[in-house]
Amino acid sequence: MEVERTTDAAARVVILTVRGVLGDAELLRLASELAQAPDVDADFSILIDLRQADGKTVTGKGVRALASQPLTLSVRSRRAIVVPSDLGFGMARMYELLREGKSGPTQVFRDYDEARRWVETGVR
Repeated sequence: MEVERTTDAAARVVILTVRGVLGDAELLRLASELAQAPDVDADFSILIDLRQADGKTVTGKGVRALASQPLTLSVRSRRAIVVPSDLGFGMARMYELLREGKSGPTQVFRDYDEARRWVETGVR
């Protein structure tokens, strides 16, 4: 798995672009790397772009483990996940539901531009 992190300080958004094989261990690694990123403030929002990732090996157990991790970002931060496949969309929705009421707003998208607009403005 390869992760490219872009920080848009003006918009207060971190974009993680994930490429390659994404499994349960990689999900947890993403959360850990974000927590250790020195240029990411807790009140930034995040967009996770999974359009180039192969997440066929992600399991419900892995999603539940990720959802149980402590928050890296503030409860005021928006979290957008872009995923093209039906399986990936379902797993991301599972994460969204598991985090509901425990973190900031999370939305799953198939369209990158729509996700970017929402994570920056809160308007879908």
